[in-house]
Amino acid sequence: MPPPDLSEFESWTSSWSTEDPFTEDYDGLMCERSEVLQFRAGLEPVLFWTVAVLGLAGNLLVLWVYLWRGRGVCGGRGLKALTHLYLLHLCAADLFFLLTLPLWAHQSTEGWTLGAPLCKVTAAMYKVNLFSVSLFLACIAVDRYVVIVHPTAALNSQRQRRNWARGISVSVWLLALLLATPELAFATVTAQDDHMTCRTSDLVLFLQVSLGFFVPLVVMAGCYLVIGRRLLMTHTFHKHRPLLVIMAIVLVFIITQLPHNCVLITEIWDAHTTSLNCADRKVLDKTGLVLQAVAFSHPALNPFLYALIGRRFRQELMSLLPRSSTQKKNISLSFKNRPRTLSDSETSQGLSL
Repeated sequence: MPPPDLSEFESWTSSWSTEDPFTEDYDGLMCERSEVLQFRAGLEPVLFWTVAVLGLAGNLLVLWVYLWRGRGVCGGRGLKALTHLYLLHLCAADLFFLLTLPLWAHQSTEGWTLGAPLCKVTAAMYKVNLFSVSLFLACIAVDRYVVIVHPTAALNSQRQRRNWARGISVSVWLLALLLATPELAFATVTAQDDHMTCRTSDLVLFLQVSLGFFVPLVVMAGCYLVIGRRLLMTHTFHKHRPLLVIMAIVLVFIITQLPHNCVLITEIWDAHTTSLNCADRKVLDKTGLVLQAVAFSHPALNPFLYALIGRRFRQELMSLLPRSSTQKKNISLSFKNRPRTLSDSETSQGLSL
């Protein structure tokens, strides 16, 4: 029996090969981009360390408020709201990614000197963060759609929805891990002169752009468009003030991730057409580095949104700080005297939006 012809498979897989971002061959001429490396070394280290420190502090503070006021993940008063549970997982995903930012900062100045295995793990952790965050935001959008557009059904199925939410949360993590698995195969360390870089393949970038961003974005857009239309028709925006925090989180996610993903699409297209000249490629590289830095800063922004927009988050936080018993009693009374609706309580209870 003759051996199988693997030439077609090798031709297809070669089109998804890992490429060095700092050297390309245009019409037989080498495009040397040391200035891009210098630009990267001046941009990323300080920014990444700042994002890591602020993001870790902010997200740990949010977890403290979550878990202390909620008295645990599964049984506490504060975690009765499904949005609360999803945002708790969102916070945990951001913490995992923030732990890797010092490694990316080290690469910017010294190159990737930590070996191929850690390159694969670090790249996979970023993808787990990206996929889990976008999927949990989509879950929040669907839950808000059910509560606001179908309030009677939501009220009658609260216990069932809470049980589903735990299973959905586990499924999101498993799906994020599955989608990040290709990084363990394709992420590798490439060299250009004396600079080593942890790089991934275009196949992984395609999964990131399509399944990690645009598919969840379509779900979120559809849900919030229907929600907005419903609130405009019923004139009940004032009853759903905690929804503003969620909308702000989604908006910041889109602002930080959409430009970065558009540049990734351009890079994938250029990698297979080489239609850009050397000067344009350098501009694209620098633009990509700036937008990637913006995208990487996203995990540090959510805690600031809670503090700036979330009135109950500020109140809950203040109640945890050392204060006199009279001051704490006043804060507690302000919670009890606040009028509640189904959507309001489900959105803000415990999370303190």
